[in-house]
Amino acid sequence: MKGNTFGLRLMEVAAIALIAVFLLNLSAADQGFMGSNSTSANASIAAVESHSAKRGFFFDESSSVSGAGQVSIKGSFRDNALDSSGWMKGSGSISLESLRSMDKAGREVEFLQKSDLVFAGGLLKNKKSMSLPLFEKGRGATVSERFNLSHVDKSETDMIRSANNYNNTMVFDSALAFEGLWNIKNTKGWSMNMDKRNEVYSGSFQTQKRIEFNDSQILD
Repeated sequence: MKGNTFGLRLMEVAAIALIAVFLLNLSAADQGFMGSNSTSANASIAAVESHSAKRGFFFDESSSVSGAGQVSIKGSFRDNALDSSGWMKGSGSISLESLRSMDKAGREVEFLQKSDLVFAGGLLKNKKSMSLPLFEKGRGATVSERFNLSHVDKSETDMIRSANNYNNTMVFDSALAFEGLWNIKNTKGWSMNMDKRNEVYSGSFQTQKRIEFNDSQILD
């Protein structure tokens, strides 16, 4: 009886050992499978992120002109987040240096425009507008300028930047001396909720004007 009991115990120990080896192998296989799946998942995520990288473009234009005669210039930039358009025409003696650039990546867009203008000996007309449709969650903001001048010495920088509905900036910054009529207007909102300011000068003036709209959220 003792011999039979000893033999049965040996068989039980052997069976337990075999089961343990089987479970260890099964666990290792599962870990290998999970590791393979994790690697595959990471590769898929990386591929998706690569395909969803911000798409956009960059544009840059600079020009310089000096002389006398007929002048006609117009241009525009349009995007869901900003709009800039204008024209200038006349006849006389002109010196103009200008720079325009637009940088877009995904929903983020930035427009920059600089100019130095000297004009005399004739008549020069201008009309331009900048707008920021997403300002204050879609209320919108606009700056517009027009003039009809016989003489002007003017330096100006315009900037429009939009990242989303809560991060928008527009700046109009100008210094000028002129003879004639100059009109500058800015508005925020629309219809009954519109805030606006309108200035008109007719004569001989020197002025500096800076307008900024900014709805960026600052978090402490």
